[in-house]
Amino acid sequence: MKIQAAVLREMTDAHPFAVSQPLKIEELDLDPPGPGEVLVKMKAAGLCHSDLSVITGVRPRPVPMALGHEASAEVVEVGSGVTDLRTGDLVVLVFVPSCGHCLPCMEGRPALCEPGAATNTLGELLSGQRRLRDKAQAVHHHLGVSAFADHAVVSRRSCVKIEADIDPVEAALFGCAVLTGVGAAVNTAEVKAGTTAAVLGL
Repeated sequence: MKIQAAVLREMTDAHPFAVSQPLKIEELDLDPPGPGEVLVKMKAAGLCHSDLSVITGVRPRPVPMALGHEASAEVVEVGSGVTDLRTGDLVVLVFVPSCGHCLPCMEGRPALCEPGAATNTLGELLSGQRRLRDKAQAVHHHLGVSAFADHAVVSRRSCVKIEADIDPVEAALFGCAVLTGVGAAVNTAEVKAGTTAAVLGL
């Protein structure tokens, strides 16, 4: 299918971005979902500093790349092997797909999934595939999501099903901003109920 997506073709820190325009809205070809994958229609996407870090080259990634990773979406179609999601389900997309089989995943630390981190760095889905194309050229996925688009194909392991009555705009924040903030507070700082804490840079 044809989709519209924000594509980065060259990393740059040339300011102002309003002039250099490193992201361009382009028409891309999106292949159907493969085994263990899901076609989603974006409902909302947030702009994260990680997106900016890819644009400026602070976090180098292969280009061309369709950016965006903090999002909520509606399931449109599921690939073979996906039995727990259905058309119309609302999902939050997460920036590290968890394979469920590597040591960090088995230890209950899916955010440190080794195959997920490896495929994210390469601009692939967890399957090792790319479903985005510009004519014959592959376009890389950003963190397995590429949320700055009207549709995307993602790994089932990048989707967390949520209730249909949750505001999709608020839900999008859980894909990264809430996930990292809560993770830092609960797992790293070990903030407990009743604790007083200072929050910097909110």
